[in-house]
Amino acid sequence: MSGVDVSIALPEDETPGELIKGYFTLMRAFGWDLYVTSHFTLRESLGSQWFAARISELKDSDPKNWRPNHRFEPQDPGVILRDYIHEQDSPYLTVFGGQFQKQTAAKKILATRNTWFHFGDDPTTAQLEEAAKVVRGFVHSSDMHIAGRIDALIERLSDLRTGRHPVEAAPSASATIPAVPESAPLDAPEDLPRPSIGGTWVGPIPELRYRMTRAGDVVHPDTMESVRANVAGDFADKLRAWTAVEPRGRELWIDSDGAVGGFIGATPRLLGYLGPDPVSDVARGFFTPHFYGVEGDEIADLDSGERRQVPFASRIADDVMLRVTTYGDVLVVGDADGVERVATVTAAEWFPGHLN
Repeated sequence: MSGVDVSIALPEDETPGELIKGYFTLMRAFGWDLYVTSHFTLRESLGSQWFAARISELKDSDPKNWRPNHRFEPQDPGVILRDYIHEQDSPYLTVFGGQFQKQTAAKKILATRNTWFHFGDDPTTAQLEEAAKVVRGFVHSSDMHIAGRIDALIERLSDLRTGRHPVEAAPSASATIPAVPESAPLDAPEDLPRPSIGGTWVGPIPELRYRMTRAGDVVHPDTMESVRANVAGDFADKLRAWTAVEPRGRELWIDSDGAVGGFIGATPRLLGYLGPDPVSDVARGFFTPHFYGVEGDEIADLDSGERRQVPFASRIADDVMLRVTTYGDVLVVGDADGVERVATVTAAEWFPGHLN
C-alpha cells in the first residue's frame, strides 16, 4: 500500500482565506476518497485501468458532454459524481448504489462546488459547514474513509461560530492548547494508475536519484551513464519538458515503467516518461506564466501585445483565453468542466522565449 494525503485544513478564523482553504482541502480529500474507494471495487471486474477506459468510452459515446480533448482527472469529485448522477450505465452505481437520497446528496455536492468560487459575497462559516455536512453524509453512507476528518472540520467550524476557537492563551506559563492530531494518509493500492504528467506522484518513490548535469544530460549517480539511450524521441525535448520547472536538488527518479519523477518544491510530481507520453494526457506538465487571447487567425500575448499567426487560431472563437504548458500543450481555459487542448506547439513555432 502507498499513501495519499487526505488531510483537511481546519480554519483558524472566519476570514475568506481560511474558509476557502478548508473547502479546497475538503473537496481534495473527498475526490481522492471517491477515487480510491471506486478503485478497490471496480478493479476486480474492470481491471486497474478502469478509469481511463471509462473516460474513453464516454468520449466516444457522448463527445458533446465528454469532449475528446478535455482532461478528466480521476480524483476530481466533479468527474466521478457527474458520471454517477447522469449516466445510466455508470460503473459508480455498483460502488455507491443508486438510492435517491444518495444521488440527491451527490447533486447537492456538485451544486455547492459550482457556486463556491463565484466571488460575489465572502464565504461564510455556515456555508462551509453546510458543504461539509452534505459531503459527510455521502461519505458515511458509502462506508468511505474520511468521515472522521470531516467531523473534525465541522467541530472546528462550530467552535469558530460560538467563539470557542481560537482559544486565548491562558496566563499560566504551563497552559497549553491541545494540538490537532495529524491525519494519517489514505491507503491506496499499488496498482493505482499514474496521474497526468505534472500531477502528484502516487505510490512508492524509487530510492535511486538520477542527476541533471550542466551539460544537459541525466546520468546515473554512480556510473555516470546517461539515460539518453533509453529515451524514445528527441532527448533534448524530453529533458526540457521534464525540467522546465527545475526539480529540487536537480535530481530525478525513474520507475520500472519508465515514469520520471522529481520533487517540485515539497511535492513529488510525475514529470514524464522515458517512452511515449500517454495519448489521453491532454494537458502535460505545468502552466507557463503567459496568457493569450484569440483574435481572428492570430494569437496575442496579453502582456506584450505581440501576435503570432498560427493555423489553429481560426478554429477557435475570438476572445477565448488560452494557456500553454511546459510541454507545449495549448489549452482553452475557463470551462467549468476542465481544460481542453486545441494544439501542441514547439518552442520554435511559439512566442520566442515562452517555451525555453
